[in-house]
Amino acid sequence: MTEARRLLLLLTGINLVNYMDRYVVAAVLEPLGRELHLSNAQLGRLTFVFIAVYMCSAPLFGYLADRFHRPRLVAAGVALWSLATVGAAFVHSYPGLLVMRSLVGVGEAAYASLGPTMLADGFHESDRARNFTWFYLAIPVGSALGYGMGGMVAGAWGWRASFLVAGLPGLAFALWMAFQADPQRGGMDSERDVDAGTPYFHRLRHVFFNRVWLACTASYIAYTFAMGGLSTWGPTLLQRRYGISTSKAGLVFGILAVVTGILGTFLGGWVTDRWQHRWPNAGIALSGVTLLLAAPVVAWALGTHHLGTTYALFFLGMFLLFVNTSPVNALVVSSLPSSIRATGVAVNVLLIHLFGDAISPELVGRRADALVHLGLGGGDALGQALTLVVPAIVLSALALAWARYRTPQAT
Repeated sequence: MTEARRLLLLLTGINLVNYMDRYVVAAVLEPLGRELHLSNAQLGRLTFVFIAVYMCSAPLFGYLADRFHRPRLVAAGVALWSLATVGAAFVHSYPGLLVMRSLVGVGEAAYASLGPTMLADGFHESDRARNFTWFYLAIPVGSALGYGMGGMVAGAWGWRASFLVAGLPGLAFALWMAFQADPQRGGMDSERDVDAGTPYFHRLRHVFFNRVWLACTASYIAYTFAMGGLSTWGPTLLQRRYGISTSKAGLVFGILAVVTGILGTFLGGWVTDRWQHRWPNAGIALSGVTLLLAAPVVAWALGTHHLGTTYALFFLGMFLLFVNTSPVNALVVSSLPSSIRATGVAVNVLLIHLFGDAISPELVGRRADALVHLGLGGGDALGQALTLVVPAIVLSALALAWARYRTPQAT
């Protein structure tokens, strides 16, 4: 196995436990909220606090990553978030839980800013979409493990045990990562980074005046807003509208996430890799079309009251949403020069979460609380509140039009 393939395997494994840690919370919101006597808004704020710290920490790690040994920074972050996830099992107050989720945010920021840049330095630009497909497959698989494992463990031993099971695997990955070599920055780029030796703030113009980066970031802000609301409240919607148990709702949503995620992510990467040599905008066009198709499907899924129809529509909607993952993320890193790539990815992380899933779960929770006070039932109130994500999906598709007719490292 080549060094690049070994790094891809390791980073994919870390990405898997990353999303498992993140979505175990969504699987246990209902029993956790009952025990700690929390409102919908307070439950949504768990995601907000995690994301707020995560996005604020990302630029710092991006700055450090453009200067220091990236694998050791990643290892420290993975160890921190794993210990914080384990720590959540032992808290008995809402403030304590917020502190633990904040520390998870710090740890994940180190990885989210550095992982894609290390992969970009391991593979040539023409091969990135295909290899990023494997990396981003860990999102649905890890999310499914978080939902499914979290729900089943909570059903058997309580929600606290779910945090223990989710947090421990990351410690082994942290130890493995600490001993990895740091790939050469820009070693696989098709064009030499002529500004590599210039002052840091001069190089920032390649981020903030980069049309492709701006378009992809704008699109992913809206996409992350939508996915944040759906992923946080999806299992709870099944429980409240249809009376499904915590364990079954987590398992069902986990299966939906892993199957649609694998199929959608593979399709997005395969089509982009196959067509981009003849049509540079293939990935962008595919992402835009599938996002536009997803919007009415998600709206229908949130409005129906038939369980089988809900499952089918969630399956189709999530599949269409996941097609977007590989093409857009590969384009983000490829549009940035190597000397400023980690910073650009980190700022992207900051913005997509600041205006995306940092606010959508709590906004949905607050709207659901307001609708309950107006007399709607819990399931109907949450379903109607979740329709906030539908216009965000449409905006995500429209923003990608700005990224057309790209050239490598376009500015």
